[in-house]
Parts: sequence; C-alpha cells; structure tokens
Amino acid sequence: MEIEHFGFTMLEVLAPILVAGLTWLSAKLAQLIKAKVKNEYLRGVLVRLDEAVFTAVKELQQTVVDAIKEATADGKITEAEKQRIKQAAIDNVKSHLGPKGLEELGHILGLGSGSVDGLIASKVEAAVHDIRGASLTRATAPLA
Repeated sequence: MEIEHFGFTMLEVLAPILVAGLTWLSAKLAQLIKAKVKNEYLRGVLVRLDEAVFTAVKELQQTVVDAIKEATADGKITEAEKQRIKQAAIDNVKSHLGPKGLEELGHILGLGSGSVDGLIASKVEAAVHDIRGASLTRATAPLA
C-alpha cells in the first residue's frame, strides 16, 4: 500500500511540473509555426514583387524602348525618355500589386508609402541592369 501511496504522491508533485512543461513546449511550438508562416508569407510577397517588376521592365523593353531606339538616328534614349519609361514601369508594378498589395508590402517590410515607391524604383533599376547585362552577354558571346 505504501508504494501505491508513494506513486500517487509523486504523481501529485510531478503533474503540475509536467503540465507547465507541456504548456511551455506548446507555446514554443506555436511561436515556431507562426514565425515559419510569417517568413513564408514574406517570401511570397517578395517573390510577387520581383515577378511584377521583371514583367513590367521586360514588357516596356519590348514595346517602348526598342521602338524608341529604332525611331532615333543614333539608337539612344534621352534622359527624359528614360525617366518617363522608368515611371511607367513603377506605375505598372504598382498597378499589378494593387493598393492592398502595396499596403501589405509596406506593412510587412515596415516601410511607409514613399519608401515602398523607392523600393520599387530600386528594383526596376536592378531589373533594367540585369536585362541589359544579359543582352550584352548574348551580344558579345562567341558563336559556337
């Protein structure tokens, strides 16, 4: 009988500790899951932004830039035209993301409206640079 009483007493003592431990573990697991979901969501938003920027820049390259270059004698674009095309790309990206997407992007990254515009402008510049670099690489690559 004394062994049974000892076991019951140990259970009474250990039960609150076990419950506290399980509660702590479940809270940590919930935090981990929440962080993973947040990271996946952030990654999804950034991928969507990158795709919108690349699509806008590529479209303008094919429709506007090439037409302007063909229409000029020296095949060069003026600074004013570059700025107009860049703004068109930014507007296109913002349109693609929509007001809710822009708001979510700003909220997730902790940016204000002006900072979101700056981020998009920077990404547009980077995409233009990447496309130019790819075009130059293809143009100068030796034929096999």
